[in-house]
Amino acid sequence: MPLFRASLQTLGAIALLALALACSGKKDSSSDSPTATLSGTVTYLRVPLAKDAGGVPTGLKDSSVAANLVSLPARGVRIRILQQVSQTLPGSSTPSLVWLLTNSGSTDSSGAYSLTNVTKGRPTMVEVLSTFNGGGSQSILLIADPAGIASSQPAQDRVQYALRKAADGTALATDPTHASVFSVNSTVDFSVGLNDVWWITNPATSQVTGVGNVHADLETDPVLFPGRTSGTGSRVLGIGDTIASWAKVEAYGSGTPGAALLLHYWPGRSEPGGSYVLYDQSLLPLARSSSSYFGTLRGGPANDDAWDEGIILPLLARNALYASTLNRTFGVTLNPLFPPVSPQTDLSADMARIEGLAQAMAANVLKSPYLADTQGASLAAPLVDVRDLSTLSPAQFGPLSAPAMRGFAWEIVLKANGLPSPGIATDWDKIDPLAAARFFVAPTSTTSTEVEPLNLFNQVARLKEGKGGTEPVDLAAIFTDTVLAGLGTPFGLPWPRPSTGLYASFVSDWGIDPTGVLPATTFSMAKASQVSSQYPSPSLAFPNVSSGEVHYAKFRLSADTRCSITATMVPALGPGAQVDLDLPFMSRTFSFTGSGGTTGPIIIPVISAAPALHPVRIRLKSPGSVQPDVTVSLTLTPLP
Repeated sequence: MPLFRASLQTLGAIALLALALACSGKKDSSSDSPTATLSGTVTYLRVPLAKDAGGVPTGLKDSSVAANLVSLPARGVRIRILQQVSQTLPGSSTPSLVWLLTNSGSTDSSGAYSLTNVTKGRPTMVEVLSTFNGGGSQSILLIADPAGIASSQPAQDRVQYALRKAADGTALATDPTHASVFSVNSTVDFSVGLNDVWWITNPATSQVTGVGNVHADLETDPVLFPGRTSGTGSRVLGIGDTIASWAKVEAYGSGTPGAALLLHYWPGRSEPGGSYVLYDQSLLPLARSSSSYFGTLRGGPANDDAWDEGIILPLLARNALYASTLNRTFGVTLNPLFPPVSPQTDLSADMARIEGLAQAMAANVLKSPYLADTQGASLAAPLVDVRDLSTLSPAQFGPLSAPAMRGFAWEIVLKANGLPSPGIATDWDKIDPLAAARFFVAPTSTTSTEVEPLNLFNQVARLKEGKGGTEPVDLAAIFTDTVLAGLGTPFGLPWPRPSTGLYASFVSDWGIDPTGVLPATTFSMAKASQVSSQYPSPSLAFPNVSSGEVHYAKFRLSADTRCSITATMVPALGPGAQVDLDLPFMSRTFSFTGSGGTTGPIIIPVISAAPALHPVRIRLKSPGSVQPDVTVSLTLTPLP
């Protein structure tokens, strides 16, 4: 019988069944009720970030000094109730003892949980599972697979971290199914220390029988190094609590790329590409088959990111920004553009938005312009200051420059909170992340916002919208055109948006029912930069996301059109290079090499009211070498 991770829908059905059974009793007294409540609080010890007098991070505080550790509530972590019952399983005539997943929930902002309608009279245990509320309706699962992101295990069988206690609050270090008979309202608390040992379990549950998998192995530490002894301990909940900080800014939405995120973290293991989320599901067929995204956090002795909010929060922000492009007219999911990780200065408009805003969104949550990657009491990598533009030349400013957009976004945060620029640490402490949150969130998908890829100008325009009911400030009153023009000028960001020239539109219009030779486009890698790729191993490559390598267009059709498309490239492309033509509304990508070629017969449909819009993306891809400027001409030939 197949096992699947229990969905909230399944859990809800089980809970309703328990409630129905409870309501069928004739006694009203709570002491005689067939159900009761299990509640408690989950806390963990955190190694805090050390900062100097100016608020600049210097590393982590010394974890060997007990006074440096702080006890915090574990927010947004999954709590599960497992109960043992006698059940005759399908295909059997003999009852057997099985474990049912009967209740589930998450801790609140105080680390507290309360699960009602728990059936009495059953052996019961409470489980803390490394599944976290990722914001919106999506979950982030922290995976405890020693093989990491490239594990051969299917997504539904990848194991997670778990802590368990019986309903009476007791636990046995050698028994993963230690339980006690549940009889009255009970409190079961968890206090997780720095090096506590977790169980490793596959939290699968049959959607047919509700039977849960309770097999678990004790965590074993494959590599011991300073700061870590017997187990992963509170690092698991530290990662989850950083996710909760993201989710607290509700306007940001989900910190996943659009589906459940399986985030791999194992003590002693770091992937060669560092901490990242892999958006190209085709590289990991197990991710594609499960409709999940896979990511990884460094856990090795040279660099452990469990405590690094400055690493985790930008990952979540990049996920949210990427997800906001999905299911939009110019959101191409079949052949996605991938964030190049390091901020680039001449990107396609949609990639500049993702890379430019991600780190600023994290800074807004942290109430600090500094994003730290730590290892012990020092920094593992140079400190990121989202305001720092010192390495840019004048030509590297503007709305296609991620560093410039990042610095501009920080100024928006300060202005929305009524704070001076550049300000000091005591000023930044006053930041309300909700004040500027709308600036970072994609506009609602409407006809007027679907005319081009998402870009900086779309985001600035959001500041002109009326005040929302839950927003703490009136952004439209603060950000007049004069104010925005003044804020944007130091970063090369014009406002109001120019009505002519390069920034007037990021899409070419090919008109209605185009045929024959379409307007030619010249592609250039002159401003392309090599960056370190992430999976399966780091190597320098061109991500092919600069403004000269990506071109967007659109056309409209009055009727279904049978045709072929010919691409002509002058000069011919060299080895390892290709031009991709994406027609996202058809979920088709056509690739051309050398001097070009012709597709077979295709039918481009009218998928909405005529004349129906079709977006187009053309992209020069040459990850291994710089190609000379190439002019690409497309010819659309009608066929009978």
